Amino acid sequence: MADFNSPRSKNPRTNASSRSRDDARSGDTPFERVLRDSSERRSQDSTFMNRVLRPMLQRVADLSVGLTQKTNLDAVRFRLLQAGFPHGLRARDFMALKLVGLCLVPLMVIIYIPILTAITGAQAPFWIWFLALTLSAWLGWRVADIWLAITAKKRQFEMQMVLPDMIDLITISVEAGLGLYAAIQRVSMRFENPLSEEFMRVLQEVRLGRTHLDAMRDLMRRTDVEDLAMFISSLIQAETLGVPIANVLRVQSERLRDKRRQRAREQAQKAPLKMLFPLVFFIFPALFVVILGPAALKFMSSGF
Repeated sequence: MADFNSPRSKNPRTNASSRSRDDARSGDTPFERVLRDSSERRSQDSTFMNRVLRPMLQRVADLSVGLTQKTNLDAVRFRLLQAGFPHGLRARDFMALKLVGLCLVPLMVIIYIPILTAITGAQAPFWIWFLALTLSAWLGWRVADIWLAITAKKRQFEMQMVLPDMIDLITISVEAGLGLYAAIQRVSMRFENPLSEEFMRVLQEVRLGRTHLDAMRDLMRRTDVEDLAMFISSLIQAETLGVPIANVLRVQSERLRDKRRQRAREQAQKAPLKMLFPLVFFIFPALFVVILGPAALKFMSSGF
């Protein structure tokens, strides 16, 4: 029997909104819901995001279902998957975020141009309004894509940096007697980083019925990290040919550490060139003002 005295049943608006969210989430595949679990657990720490921004975004997503239901969201889901589903965003939530940007950025331009016109006293012609609104609409639509691409690149860099250390620990676990996937699970449970999340997702896929090789190939495809792809290819080849896994892990760990040292040397060699532009345009002018300024003032005051 239903409990009509419960707080959930006393608020029909809350029940309706929760049912709409459940209906929207039911459209996702079980695999996508499993992959989003870790991101939703991480987003529990963001109080402002959970209490204010996320409910507003879900309302916009519910209102924009008619606009996005005919849109192919597979590409959006794959990009969210590469970024690790930041803040637990679904594909429809991300499209709602793009719609918010499409409306919000031109609105800011509409507010800013009259203020600028009042300050300068010059009337903006029609083509200025049209160009500003067009560019702001395009920027508002693309800003979510730019943020998602930056998030994915940052996540790939983090996976690339922690990969050699995690392979070392997996190697030690395998040499101690654990199987490969048991060692991956043991190491991944002790660390909180994007690579451990991806390994845990692989194990969740295996529990859902996928084979180990297919799950590892899918990991290689969705992460798009060169070092991780070479490591997984070596593991797949070793399992196919029957090569001892511990030897493969040891070789791959040494190779990845060498690549990380080479990458650090390459970045160090690029540092002087990157420092040249701030030196020329920002630091040198300030030094000239401090060093030559008093002499120039004295020269001008002497009457020359």
